[in-house]
Amino acid sequence: MKEELSVRNLIATEEAAAFFDAWARDEERHAEGFIQIMELVADGSEKDLWERLDARSHNFSAINEYLKDEFSVMVMIAFDEMCTCHAYAADKSFYAGLGSNRFVRWLREVTADEAVHSMNAVNVIRARYSDRIGEVGTILDGLTSGVADESDYGGTFVLDYFGEKYTKEMLANCRAAILRNITKPLTTGERDGRSGRPS
Repeated sequence: MKEELSVRNLIATEEAAAFFDAWARDEERHAEGFIQIMELVADGSEKDLWERLDARSHNFSAINEYLKDEFSVMVMIAFDEMCTCHAYAADKSFYAGLGSNRFVRWLREVTADEAVHSMNAVNVIRARYSDRIGEVGTILDGLTSGVADESDYGGTFVLDYFGEKYTKEMLANCRAAILRNITKPLTTGERDGRSGRPS
């Protein structure tokens, strides 16, 4: 995803660049954890799983309308991270059933990371695009109504909402959470860029 944004020259501000650098590091770590879990539950080799992941084609046509500018991208990322945060939290019983507390701890860390990513994306919007906050609801409407099923997923690393966890109610709750967060006033620290490490 980050590479696609760079190719399209969509990372325009220092805040977004810092966000995506940290986000990419965290997501790489998450992928490594998922590979280890897939190796355990699907009885595949880590090497084979990585090769299959690397060989997967990527088709961004389904999300082109959100790849117009940095603002639209940040709204999409904020929403996506909020949704995956909720979805991972709903999977706790599955991870607990894997027989080791380390999987539950890992899931807790991933869930927390996703929540932080969502809020940090929101903070980029609040800091750089306060004049466009009125557009956020319309973009979120498009995101919630355009959720694709698994067969349409193009390896974009976002909006891969399939499975019973992604209910209309859950998506609506995530939409409402983004709108609440995005309309909060910036604190002095956030205005001055002292809100902490972007993630």
